[in-house]
Amino acid sequence: MNNQAPEPTINIPVDLYNPGQFFACCGLLELAHRLSRPGNRALGWFEGIDNSQSQFLIAAFNEDGPVGLEAIISFLKKCEITTPDPISKEGPVILGEPFNIALDWRRPFPQNNLVKTFAGKQNIFEILQSLQNAIPEICNNNLLNYFGFLDKAVTAFSIQRAEDAIDAGFSMDVQEGRLFREPPIFLELLSLIGVQRFCPQKGVNRLDRVYYVWLKPLPASVAAIAVGQPLFNISAQGFNFQMYKRDPQGRYKGFAPSRRLTQ
Repeated sequence: MNNQAPEPTINIPVDLYNPGQFFACCGLLELAHRLSRPGNRALGWFEGIDNSQSQFLIAAFNEDGPVGLEAIISFLKKCEITTPDPISKEGPVILGEPFNIALDWRRPFPQNNLVKTFAGKQNIFEILQSLQNAIPEICNNNLLNYFGFLDKAVTAFSIQRAEDAIDAGFSMDVQEGRLFREPPIFLELLSLIGVQRFCPQKGVNRLDRVYYVWLKPLPASVAAIAVGQPLFNISAQGFNFQMYKRDPQGRYKGFAPSRRLTQ
């Protein structure tokens, strides 16, 4: 590991060619940031670009010592989820103590136009509740590949095409919960949190999206900028992916696998 990098308190494997996994790492950094000490916030960085060996690392500490993955997931499973506007399908939704994060996908927030993967009768408040309820009691550092049972459609940040009604060519909305799916729980939940602050940029084509993987320990505030553009003196690798349409009307979209940008 780079001599300038601190000792990590969290280390998880990540497939950087899966944009959902990348933004889930950003969401994990956001949560670690909220649990770390003011003035000494969590630092996050990636190691390796290889598809099978890449890792995401976080160094986070608070008054009680190191902030580990188990503590973050435990708080995420127990925190209260509320909304001041139950009618709004796009938020705002509040992840309560100890995170106190507002997720808001309404226009003009850029997430609405850039990376939204839910539509129709789907409601972000219900999506978050459903994903939170599916968090297991015990997890390991391979959490981005944990699949859990849900009885409703959620987001589609993972590149894996789940065998659900939307991918079969008709809307889940009219099926009244008769069809079920097992999405990657943490990937979808953490991505939903991550893209609130860590947003990709538009690529050359209308549905192209670009993100940059940074290789130097950065706090969330700086890393959120590094996602969208190369920063001076910070090693990074760009990736491009496409938002693909999952239904003929283009209401439902998903993340396709990404490719490395040539320097």
